[in-house]
Amino acid sequence: MSQLIMPYKINDCSVCGEKETECRKRAKEYICIRCCKEIDTKKQAQKVALKTRVRGLHQIQKMEGKQDEASRQNLIYDCDYVFSRIVRLRAADQYSNTVCYTCGDRKHFSLHQCGHFQKRGNMALRYDFRNSRVQCRLCNEGKHGNMEVYRQKMEEESPGLPEQLELEAREVYKYSIDELKQLLISLRYQLKPLELKIKK
Repeated sequence: MSQLIMPYKINDCSVCGEKETECRKRAKEYICIRCCKEIDTKKQAQKVALKTRVRGLHQIQKMEGKQDEASRQNLIYDCDYVFSRIVRLRAADQYSNTVCYTCGDRKHFSLHQCGHFQKRGNMALRYDFRNSRVQCRLCNEGKHGNMEVYRQKMEEESPGLPEQLELEAREVYKYSIDELKQLLISLRYQLKPLELKIKK
């Protein structure tokens, strides 16, 4: 009778930093069992929440005879998801970890968020990579973007960019359904090689 071998190795966790603990290898990094569970639980919760939210909104708008608006909202949620992954994966290191732009917190990219300088409600800049950086949940949600630091770092990185984005944010823009479909195709095309890289 063959013995079941658990796919664990003793190593240092690249997420929480715990030394000499049972880890699983994901992509090119070792992650402890506890962090693996946290990452998987968060991913699943995000998927369920997004599906529930979109499904509920779609049903309400469909009942009200607003099929086009329901389709538009579904496309926006899809674009948000793909855009966020691109921003985080572009900034990820060889171990799939990212660093918060405004506080330096280092975690697996799936535990960080996509933070906008000009908020997502501004559709003209919602999918503009100049306007987005990786942030931890505390900075992005708890500190409402930690904008003072965000602006200072952005100005040091690209002089004049904060002011330029503030000017562009004054524009009112609404994507058509066709524009959102084309945008989603473009974003998925950009995401594919990034995801392939972390799966190697």
